[in-house]
Order: sequence, then C-alpha cells, then structure tokens
Amino acid sequence: MATEPVVPPEAALIKERRKDRLPPMGVPAAAAAATSAGVKMSPEGWRSIETGRHNGPPGKLAIMAQVVGITPDELAEIGRRFGRENAAEAARLLEAHLRRRVASEPALAAIDTDSVPEQVLQLILEGIDDIRTAKGLTDAQKSSLEQSLIHVTMQSVSAQIVQIRTTLKILGEKARQG
Repeated sequence: MATEPVVPPEAALIKERRKDRLPPMGVPAAAAAATSAGVKMSPEGWRSIETGRHNGPPGKLAIMAQVVGITPDELAEIGRRFGRENAAEAARLLEAHLRRRVASEPALAAIDTDSVPEQVLQLILEGIDDIRTAKGLTDAQKSSLEQSLIHVTMQSVSAQIVQIRTTLKILGEKARQG
C-alpha cells in the first residue's frame, strides 16, 4: 500500500494561497502564470509540487510563490522554522526577482521603490499584471488603470502613516500628562 507523500510547508502555503485568491486560481491558470513569468510548468508539474510528490526546486518555488502572492519574507520564515533550504533559497530568488522587476517597471518610475515594503511592491506588480492581461481594454485604458492603481496605493499607505503618527503623538502627549 502506497503512503501519501508528506507535503512540505512551502508547498502547503502555495496551495492554500492559490485557493484563497479572489477569484480562486485553478492549477491550469497557476501553471500558465508561472510559465508566463519565466518557468516552464505544466498543470501536472504544479500539482506534483503542491502535493509533495516532488520537492520544488528553489527557482520554481520562487515563481510559484510570486504567482499566488507569497512574499519573500514568508518563504524565508518557512526556511528558518522548518529547516527548508529550498524555501530559504526560493525566498532569496524571489526577492531578487521582485527587485529586478520593480527596477525595470516603467509604471513604478514615479515612486521611490527603495522606501516601499516588498509586500506592497509585490501587490502592485500583481495588480499591474492583472491589468495587462485583462481582455477588452485598450492600451490607454490599461495605462490609466496602472497609474490609478499606483496612485491610490501610495495615497492609502501615506494616509495610514499619517494616522499612525497622529496616534503615536496623542499617546505620547497622554503619557507626558500622566
């Protein structure tokens, strides 16, 4: 009797995030997105890594993580907590890939990307990819949506920072008053 393979934590996280996307992403779509991102992958190959039948090499894990929105920090944490060297190396590869992609992305030229957390940059890149692959939009409409995405994201982050600073100032004043 064959035993089920043990699913590595990085593969379990990839599967969880793929299914939790809105709308959920099927294996064929995920494999196609990985192939578009530069790693040739079939749906069967994706499934074999997700189910633990095969350990994903770091390069594939990095792209799979990117496709489903896992950050380099999350992969690095799996590497540290579970001694998963493939996950740790995938984290390094994903971080380098994101930095290269950000540096080459004209839509991000207007912001100081060195001061933006990687997770925010990754979300922006996901949004840009979604916009660029959308059917039925003109290039001008796609460009307008990209600019809007970046503008609204940066406004939101800036507003959150102002709110945090205001809260800290109020708390500091209350602490001084005793």
